[in-house]
Amino acid sequence: MNNEDRNLNSTALHGGTPLKSYIKTILGKVYVTVWDSFENTPVGTILEGDPRQGDESCIVDIWSEEEDFFFRKKNNLHLQTGDVIVYARSNKEPDRTIEQYSDEELKVIINSKFFTLQNALNNTNSTAVLFRLKNLAQELEKSDKLIKVIEARIAEVQAEEFKPLPKTINTEL
Repeated sequence: MNNEDRNLNSTALHGGTPLKSYIKTILGKVYVTVWDSFENTPVGTILEGDPRQGDESCIVDIWSEEEDFFFRKKNNLHLQTGDVIVYARSNKEPDRTIEQYSDEELKVIINSKFFTLQNALNNTNSTAVLFRLKNLAQELEKSDKLIKVIEARIAEVQAEEFKPLPKTINTEL
């Protein structure tokens, strides 16, 4: 099993983020020994790839204090020479889409400036979200002008969804 597979399997089984991660700093391959807590045996793995790109094949994840102690003991030379260093994974969550917003977040959009709302509407192609926005605007007793803008966007999206087939396809059927 290569290092990328090991990291993916461990992430799936442990869930969340690892206790520590280590990354190689050189362009060459680096052989490291890690403790496999599932099989209770040491496992050798080769870190390869370009560390400047943050390739997963350059990174080894450690999930417990015992694994970390074993890793530091067995790979002490790599750590001393700087061939392998501690790596801080970014905890940045992927950007959420408007479809994933809660009602409170949608209310913030509705209560924002008109152009901010209009921009959000123009970037939304989901009729479900648009209907949620309309219902929330009605609950917040927003102006008819604002509700009509949302209804117009709903009509645009629905017209795009149910656009008739081109005539060439209809005649062939």
